[in-house]
Amino acid sequence: MDSLTFKDVNGGWGEPLLFENLSLSVPRGSFTALTGPNGSGKSTLLKLIYKEIRPTEGAIYLNGGNIASMTQKELARKIGFVAQHHLHEYAFTAREVVAMGRYAHPRGEDDAVIDAAMEACDITHLADTLITTLSGGEQQRVILARALAQQGRLLLLDEPVNHLDVKHQQAIMELLRRLSHQGYTIICVLHDLLLAQIYSDRTIMLKDGVIVAHDRSDAVFTKERLAEVYQIEAHQVFDPVLGRSIWLASHRGA
Repeated sequence: MDSLTFKDVNGGWGEPLLFENLSLSVPRGSFTALTGPNGSGKSTLLKLIYKEIRPTEGAIYLNGGNIASMTQKELARKIGFVAQHHLHEYAFTAREVVAMGRYAHPRGEDDAVIDAAMEACDITHLADTLITTLSGGEQQRVILARALAQQGRLLLLDEPVNHLDVKHQQAIMELLRRLSHQGYTIICVLHDLLLAQIYSDRTIMLKDGVIVAHDRSDAVFTKERLAEVYQIEAHQVFDPVLGRSIWLASHRGA
């Protein structure tokens, strides 16, 4: 069974609606990159999934159930969400932030779940550290652990490595790939097309609310499609470490 299915969905902010008759299915256990230029609908698509925006027509199914019939607490037990921007105005410890992911669950196994989420994100040693004092990469791992503590098998991430340095980008992306191998379904908004090609096994490419391509990542990225969607010239290079070719934007010297 697919983890997530859109059937003839119309939705978005204001008029005209960004999405019309949107249909797609995301396989369970896949790592799907959500790509496209600014304004193409990436973040809006995520908001439709966790019901910040309601479709005007059509339906969205999570593990076969219509999300329209689910309460927000039910969704919070099924979906972990990492937003694009985090405001850490209050001096909670890392463990207290992770524990916030348990709000939708009855008390019982909270400590064990929180410990497991922190261990998965390699932040156990930061448990008693105030989140306001952590680096950007450490904060991002705490927020991801909070999402894991919700125990949903679908993880939605909106530009999770934005503003992080290369080392921390790599750590977060490798963690997400490990989670997909453990059975999590990952849908991750990425502006960095190189990261999308390296880490995701599938890509949804959007332009103006339309799915231009949805397939294996190596099939989605082509010279013609990058020119159509991003208006860039691209060239292909072979990476001996990856053992395959990837597409890079072509930059002409002055």
